[in-house]
Amino acid sequence: MLERPKLADEFIIARLEASYDLGISALAFLPVGNDARAWAYRVETATGDFYLKLRKGAVNRAALLVPQFLQERGIRNAVAPLRTAGGELFARFDDYALMLYPFIAGDSKWDMTLSTAQWREWGGIMREIHCAAIPADLARAIPEEVFGLKWLSKLARVEAVLERGDIAGAIAADVADLWRSEAALIDLCRERYLATGARLASQPPAFALCHADIHPANIIIDAANRIHIVDWDETLLAPKERDLMFFIDDGRPAHTTEAFLAGYGAAPVDPLALAYYKYDWVMQELADYGERIFLSDDIGGGDLALAGSEFARLFEPGDVIERAQRAYARFRISEGYGDANQD
Repeated sequence: MLERPKLADEFIIARLEASYDLGISALAFLPVGNDARAWAYRVETATGDFYLKLRKGAVNRAALLVPQFLQERGIRNAVAPLRTAGGELFARFDDYALMLYPFIAGDSKWDMTLSTAQWREWGGIMREIHCAAIPADLARAIPEEVFGLKWLSKLARVEAVLERGDIAGAIAADVADLWRSEAALIDLCRERYLATGARLASQPPAFALCHADIHPANIIIDAANRIHIVDWDETLLAPKERDLMFFIDDGRPAHTTEAFLAGYGAAPVDPLALAYYKYDWVMQELADYGERIFLSDDIGGGDLALAGSEFARLFEPGDVIERAQRAYARFRISEGYGDANQD
């Protein structure tokens, strides 16, 4: 998040010292990320720097176990958490969790420019991850894809607020107006999400280990041009298209997709699964920003303004809704229909 949590630095330092025995000299808040329940810090010690993720609420243990497993398997690009003095993968206090990682200096942002060679290398890394043989005990700890269901309850809560007219503040009022004006488009997105999800649920493709949030803001390119993959919070077992949808018609030049797929290797892309995940992303964004704007009591002004602007951007040309529509059109053509709207 862009704004600090309601916790004093001294309190966080004390909890870190109790759990990791670091000898901390400084703690610096990092205004990065787009998770409404997570905050980032740089932890400075005499022996080096670390990256702290502070999370409110439940911890997805798979997010900690999976990168550790990949590291052990030789995929060093996955950034894994460090263990506490007691051997745990995170420390807990009250409703918060502390997760400590190596600090990797480098570039990491949505619009980061990568070379053709880096896109190709990234494709090869993702193929390794998708082909990893998951031990049964780890597989039981990783959530599995549930097609067409994940965001519906959250969307229903947001739309209940809109129906009641329980809107407070100028940003919420603007978002409510836009939501109502785009209600037909939102309904169409939900309809296609449900329809494609039902098709996949009836005959699911093979599942692979997916990062599930694998965009350029979740990799770091260090000074030696090595690729480090961070933020495994959404990891799950799902069709490979869950990850590939970030690289195919993702708003970047076509040559980046070509380079990525050249590194990934020969593997057919299911147009149905790709369309589903493009709409799944739309549903996630609508639900997430709607919840932040209408249902969160502790979001700060800067983060609230960002949520409002990001919500509005969903409807702009070239953004996620339009990309989902294009993916759906390609799926319909693959089915023998020339018109994406034809049933």
